Parts: sequence; structure tokens; C-alpha cells
Amino acid sequence: MSPRRWAWLAASAVLAALLAVVVVWPQALGLAGSYGPAQVVALRGLTVAGGAVAPVLIVALALAIRPARWPLVAVAGVTAAATVFSGVVLLSRGLSSDSVPVADAPGEVRVLAFNTLFDGAGPAVVADLVTATGADVVVLPETSAATTQQAAALTGGDFQVFHHQAGTGITSATGLLVASSLGTYGDPQPDPSGGLGSFTVRPAPGSDGPPITAVHAWPPTADAMARWRDDTVWAVRRCRGTEGAIVAGDFNATLDHPALRSLTPCADAAASRDAAGAGTWPAGWPTWAGAPIDHVLADARAWDVVAFSVLDAAGGSDHRPVLAVLRPAG
Repeated sequence: MSPRRWAWLAASAVLAALLAVVVVWPQALGLAGSYGPAQVVALRGLTVAGGAVAPVLIVALALAIRPARWPLVAVAGVTAAATVFSGVVLLSRGLSSDSVPVADAPGEVRVLAFNTLFDGAGPAVVADLVTATGADVVVLPETSAATTQQAAALTGGDFQVFHHQAGTGITSATGLLVASSLGTYGDPQPDPSGGLGSFTVRPAPGSDGPPITAVHAWPPTADAMARWRDDTVWAVRRCRGTEGAIVAGDFNATLDHPALRSLTPCADAAASRDAAGAGTWPAGWPTWAGAPIDHVLADARAWDVVAFSVLDAAGGSDHRPVLAVLRPAG
């Protein structure tokens, strides 16, 4: 092989390697919070599936275009290696979730998070989920005050109902139900910079329930990357900076994204139960292909995660509900 072809081969391999890093581990280049890489890495399962097919197609192309075959073979090799790496990451995070435990244990708190998609799931669907899972805390992004109230009533009304709407559209509305068994809570404290209705409630004097934050982070669209980063950082800080905190909802982010890379002393419930690779959006896709963007975080000093479930699609929402079962640590 001539020096010129060796140079072409090396350049092809290097460029393919850089592209592979951007796709499967953009945090290595500081790009996991940037438009493009942030969206691609969120769908890790889908890229693994595509990467499994791509090397075969590239080699077939190399055999058909003989003069350029070695650079193409190098690209195929890099693609295969990147796919294996990404597959190992996905499997290490876990793709299966727990079944919903039947019996409650003393002190146990069950946290349900469900983005109802423009209020579309409806109060009956929400109430059925709450009843079936035995949820004590229910976070409902994209849900109206009326649906939140009606869902609480349909479950028997043993919940304190909170709601915050940051703008005029339903996407900026978030509901929260907190079981009366957890005590009395004060008024919602909204995210001061968030536009989609995230807020925190804290136990009133004399109550010893956990601080709870309901999250709906801005999606990482081309014109809103800074807002997305700010929203997710705020949500994680609510957990890291508050003893005993529970933070749940639609983060529009996965463990590959900057805000969720460092959670200590908090823990991601899905990661604690080897289910952090199971996608929650879009609900119509298999969980291995979707993006795990709905989370429950908990202060690991106060809570042990004993179960995490990605539930079946419900009510036509594009998000799957998730349930975390927490018990007092120790």
C-alpha cells in the first residue's frame, strides 16, 4: 500500500473514531450538553441497534468499491468497536425493571411520575395508576389543575393536592399529589427560572415528611439548550442540597447528560435497581430503544431504593409512567 493510501486510511480511521465518540460518549469531548450530541446519546439503544447493522453494510460497500475498500473497512471496524462499547454501557445500566411490589413496608414511600401529554391521559387513567401502584407521591407534568384535583378525588381523596402553572400552555402546568400519611405540606415554591411548572413543597412545621420536588425540565430543542441545562441543574440541586429530598418527574435528560452525571449524595432510583437503560419516551417504542428521561432521585443518606418500575404505556401519553419504591435508609 502506498504512503498516500496509508495516510488516507489513517485519516479515515481518526475521523470515524471522533464521530463515534460524539455519538456514543460525547461527554469525553464536553459535548453531551450540546445540541445534536445530546439528542443522539439519549437514544443509546437505538444507536446500538443501528451500529450493529452499519459495519455489515459498510463492508459490503467496501467490497463493491474496491479502490476505497481499506478506508471503508477501517470505518466499519471503528463503528463495530463503538457499538460494542455503547452496548456494554447500556447493559451495565440495565434494561429490565422490577415488578410493582404488592405489600407496603413500614415507612415506605412510593413515588409515581407520569407526564400525561397535554393533559391527555385524563383523571381516570391517573387515578387507576395511583390505585394500582399504591403511590404516595404522584408527579404529573403537563397536567391541568382540574385533572390533578379530579384524579385525587377518584382515588378517595386522601391526598394533598398541589399545582403550579408557569405559563399559559398546558405544557407549563405540573400537578402533585402527596398522601396525607406523609403529613401536611406548605405552598409550592416554584423554580425561579423554570418555564414548565417545576416546584418544591416542604413539610409544614410539626410534619416530618420528606421535601418533594416535582420536575418538568425544558426539552433540549435547538433554541432552548441553555434553558434545558438550567432546569436540569436546578432539579438535581434540589436533591443534592436538601436532606431527605425526593425529586421526580420528566427531566428530559438521561444519565449521559451533564446535570445527571454527578448525583452524590443523591441516587437515581433506576440506576440503583439496574434499570437506567430502560426507555420511558416515546411510550410506543420498546424500552430498549427509548430514552430514559423520566426519573426519581432520592437522598441516598435517607432512602434506600427497593424497587423501580417502568410501567406500561397509559392513556395515550408519549411517556411511560415510572414508579420508585423508597424505604428509610438503615
